Amino acid sequence: MKFLFVALLAFSLFSCSDISKSTQLERISAMEQSLDSIQTVLDKERIDTVLNWSLSAYNVEKRIKENYVADTIDLVLGKKMDSYKIMRRSIDPMGKAMNATKKGIVEEREKLTSLKKDIENGDGDRNKYDEYVLFEEQKVAQLRTLITDFTETKSRAVKTYNELHAELSAFSYSLLKKKK
Repeated sequence: MKFLFVALLAFSLFSCSDISKSTQLERISAMEQSLDSIQTVLDKERIDTVLNWSLSAYNVEKRIKENYVADTIDLVLGKKMDSYKIMRRSIDPMGKAMNATKKGIVEEREKLTSLKKDIENGDGDRNKYDEYVLFEEQKVAQLRTLITDFTETKSRAVKTYNELHAELSAFSYSLLKKKK
């Protein structure tokens, strides 16, 4: 009778462990898929062109600053220049966010691979597996937030550039002609 009781107890403990193990591995798999999605978005969001726009915008701002001579600045022009400058200044942080996201994806893939291996093999402190999985989920959530912020900032920068660059560039060149 004792043997049967001990056997049932051992079986129930191992089956609970297997349920936790499969849930933990499913959560890791979901995080890996999330990383794949983040990587896909990052690959689509090329920043090369935007970096060129930053230099171009800087040159436009410089021409206007050096050649615009007036006691006061037109309110409409001032607002456009402010928007244009904000757009240009947002580009450098976008590049940094993109690099941080790339690095974070690589690091997180390594951590998930290691954690998955530990769970599958029962290595380490099994009682902390749920805690470790939760921690990694939070890191993946941070990467999702980072890529969302990046795409929104890039979208705003592209919109501002497309709306203002041609006009402000033409204006900056017209100032050069007036100066001669």
